[in-house]
Amino acid sequence: MSFPVVLAHGVCPFDFLWNRRLKGDDIDRRRSEKWHYFKGVRAMLEAKGYAAYHSRVSWVAGVDRRAEDLKTHIVDILRKTGAPKINIIAHSMGGLDARHMLFNDRHEGKIHERIASLTTISTPHDGSSFADRGIEHLPFVIPTVRRLGLDVTGLQDLTTEACKAFNHRFDVIAFERACEDSIRFQTYAGKQGPRGMLSAFRLSFGIINKTEGENDGLVSVASAKWREAYFQGILHECDHLNELGWWNPGQLLVGESPRGLLRRVHGFYADIAAGLP
Repeated sequence: MSFPVVLAHGVCPFDFLWNRRLKGDDIDRRRSEKWHYFKGVRAMLEAKGYAAYHSRVSWVAGVDRRAEDLKTHIVDILRKTGAPKINIIAHSMGGLDARHMLFNDRHEGKIHERIASLTTISTPHDGSSFADRGIEHLPFVIPTVRRLGLDVTGLQDLTTEACKAFNHRFDVIAFERACEDSIRFQTYAGKQGPRGMLSAFRLSFGIINKTEGENDGLVSVASAKWREAYFQGILHECDHLNELGWWNPGQLLVGESPRGLLRRVHGFYADIAAGLP
């Protein structure tokens, strides 16, 4: 059996809105897993014999803060389990959190030495043109919300400029290549057409489709790839939430029921886990 699996959530773990009682992993799986961000994924993996955990990092905060939160959580899991390494399966910004964690801690804690693999699903490695549009047209949002005591600087870290700058630092220091001998990197993208898209994503889908091409409503296939060498494939007929097992009525237009989507998505995560070290 592989090393423990940590499921790293994206920029906005929306389940927090109704799952305030969800604290770490001390929960009743039967009552809460179906309402979690990764809908039933951990319970499914555990049923197959994997040790699986959810991450909880700061909501919409800057990527460096979120990376530190993720590191703290992973170190705690390593301590509790006694495992020499863990695998990370990250959705959306969770993949950027993980990459920043590896990079930021490369000298002090060397957390990269404890990571067996990093799998990202629809992570905007090259940023998002929709984030660019939001920052450009609503520049007052971040400082205004900050005055209310909320940190939403993570939105700036999703822009193409911010991601390009980070990728450049990653490449110049050659940290990625230094890690490749010990960490398995692999990426996946999601793709959905406007017909089956969640209505809330149609505006962002159009913006991204015009500038970046095929996408899942929030992240383009091109941005999710990171490197061609790491790219494993596309999760078809899935928008950004479908990739987590969350169904929307648009799926009826592509002929998929809630149960069918969940079965397909769970199979996707199970296949990933089966190939982990």
